[in-house]
Amino acid sequence: MSSRKIVLQIGSHGETDNKWLVTKLYEQAWGRGAISVVDEVFSPRHVLHWNEGAASLQPRTTDEVKSIIRSYREAFPDLHVTIDNMVAEGDKVAVQVTFVGTHAGVYEGFQPTHKKSRFTDMQILRFEGGKIVESFLGSGGLKYFFSILDGTAFTD
Repeated sequence: MSSRKIVLQIGSHGETDNKWLVTKLYEQAWGRGAISVVDEVFSPRHVLHWNEGAASLQPRTTDEVKSIIRSYREAFPDLHVTIDNMVAEGDKVAVQVTFVGTHAGVYEGFQPTHKKSRFTDMQILRFEGGKIVESFLGSGGLKYFFSILDGTAFTD
């Protein structure tokens, strides 16, 4: 009677790599302002999907992604980013991230309030060849902007 060893592999090396890249994106680019990380993790063919009307399905070059991160970090210079949850399966990573910072600069036309703000975002990121090719946003950025206006985005 022969003995066979059965190995069950959960996940893949690619899923681990993709999670590492998402962590690098949020910790280094968003959290520390290391904008060059964007070139490492995003494909030049990146497409952003979001639920805000005509802006849905906007291609976002790495320069546009860098600009978004820069403007947020300028408006919230003490920005702290926490990855709350992350799950990977196949070519996708789902991530929930919380951003906390003081609104000390102009953001999307909103003058500084000098109040602490908290915003939780959820995304699904799809990878090809070790780069993010699609981002699916589900948080509704417009809701956040309105919460800046009425003060509900801010903590004590």
